Amino acid sequence: MYNVNLLPGKNTFIFSERIFNDFNYESTENFDFDLFVTDGFHLVQSGRSEPILNYEDLKTDKLIIFNYDKCSPLEQELFTSVRKFLNGKSIKCLVITLQHIVNDEDLPKDFDYLSFDFHLFEAVDEYLSGNRGEFLKLDNIFDIWKNTIHYLKPKKFLSFNNAPHSHRIKLKDFLVKKGYIDDGWFSFDSYSEDGINLDCMPNFTALSRFDKFNLGLYLTSYFSIFGETIFDGDDIPSIKFTTKVWMSMTILHPFFLLGQAKTLSYLRSVGFKTFEDFWDESYDDEFDNEIRFKKFCKAIEDLLIISNEDIHRKLFGKKYESGEVDNLEWMKMYKILKHNYLHLPVHAKNQKQKVIDKITNFVKE
Repeated sequence: MYNVNLLPGKNTFIFSERIFNDFNYESTENFDFDLFVTDGFHLVQSGRSEPILNYEDLKTDKLIIFNYDKCSPLEQELFTSVRKFLNGKSIKCLVITLQHIVNDEDLPKDFDYLSFDFHLFEAVDEYLSGNRGEFLKLDNIFDIWKNTIHYLKPKKFLSFNNAPHSHRIKLKDFLVKKGYIDDGWFSFDSYSEDGINLDCMPNFTALSRFDKFNLGLYLTSYFSIFGETIFDGDDIPSIKFTTKVWMSMTILHPFFLLGQAKTLSYLRSVGFKTFEDFWDESYDDEFDNEIRFKKFCKAIEDLLIISNEDIHRKLFGKKYESGEVDNLEWMKMYKILKHNYLHLPVHAKNQKQKVIDKITNFVKE
């Protein structure tokens, strides 16, 4: 499709091999654009990571920077480093990141910007399609869900918290103080000596990833509580997803999401369904971080304070224990979970096409 000058960078394969593998990366001339893949452009250009992007490596006057890792704040770190690199140069630039900017007026005016749900493709290409091995492809996940619906689950929630970010520490403190911590499967800073690891093997941590996961943790709990990577520290309101929400959708697990404001709103805007009919999701609308955290804790406590039996009835219907397959009370939750599962590849296709369309316009202009 396009002849790409793929510049030396970190993990370039995630762009050239995993998703946009129909571009030509083998050409030695007639390039359409330069592509620099990096975990953090601001880190690279400030000497805190490598390799650095050099002007002499560019073969065109069109540069695409794919920044695939966390970058917050955007304006002060990423945008500032891009502007410094472009300053005084006749280079047209497109920056692609994982962070969706909430307000259009916050989009940069001096270079192009596009957001992209990269981690979504781990769910679709590695898990749902079974590309990492058929043992990872659960063709019968719907049957598993329906066949276990009549069993009381021993835990109320599942919560993965590997890196001890401040909002995850606050979540842990809240659960401990209120006495809810043992009501769920809870991991925290699992690589450290004092961390909480959900797996029995010390060298295998229960990360919520697609190449290693513990299905039993999902089947024996009612919902997930996510502490996303970014909660505060934004200078521009934005939204970034890691693997957790997509993983939850592949396992048909309802979720609360402790992340940036409007995260759930974004999911709904791109065709997914959330769980506002089952619990309060108004915390998602709060841009004040303290208020959002307090409302989030109140929302999860409304469930944590009641018994496992009452949670079961709230999610699946008052007559779940009858064993009647034709009892449709549980279908309300099931339809949401099934819709999200089936929408994952649709959203992935839309995301990929969005990037291709943007690149096409970028090259033609």
